[in-house]
Amino acid sequence: MHGVSASEAGTVLGLSAAIGGWLGVTLGGVMTDRLRRTHIRGKFYVGMASIVLSVPLGIGLLVSESLTQAYVFNFLFAVTSPMWIGPATSTVNDLVLPRMRAIASAFYLLMVTFIGLALGPYTIGYLSDSYAAEGMASAESLQKAMLTGLLMYGLAFLTLYLASRYVATEEPQRLKRARAMGEAV
Repeated sequence: MHGVSASEAGTVLGLSAAIGGWLGVTLGGVMTDRLRRTHIRGKFYVGMASIVLSVPLGIGLLVSESLTQAYVFNFLFAVTSPMWIGPATSTVNDLVLPRMRAIASAFYLLMVTFIGLALGPYTIGYLSDSYAAEGMASAESLQKAMLTGLLMYGLAFLTLYLASRYVATEEPQRLKRARAMGEAV
């Protein structure tokens, strides 16, 4: 689309993903730790902030006419989009009985893998092929499919919001439930 070589794009995008991803996960964890001191819903706030920040950056990345702007949007997207990872993983452990943490974490990782890493790329490819079958150029159909994929952030935001409404009552009861089931806590 921007006329760069595969090696340049791979280098810039790869480094952006590695450095931005590391910064994003770290920033998400730091923000969560600070917010949790004053808000029990702090983990959910970080997840929702990740969505609110990522969507416009993703759109900017996909519609940018300038290569430099696209690279900047890509880096910023790589920072904001993984901010939810730490808070989500720790929420899984915070809401289950101590003896269930390993299986809950395994199930969580399995679902993230199947939905995000398997169905996500497949769905974007399927949409891209569908748009191409309607007569769109290959790059245009992929761009439209990726823009369409950003709609899933809306569902993610909704589910985070709904879950955040219950965490204030459910999380404090976890140890009470564990004791009632005979756990040594």
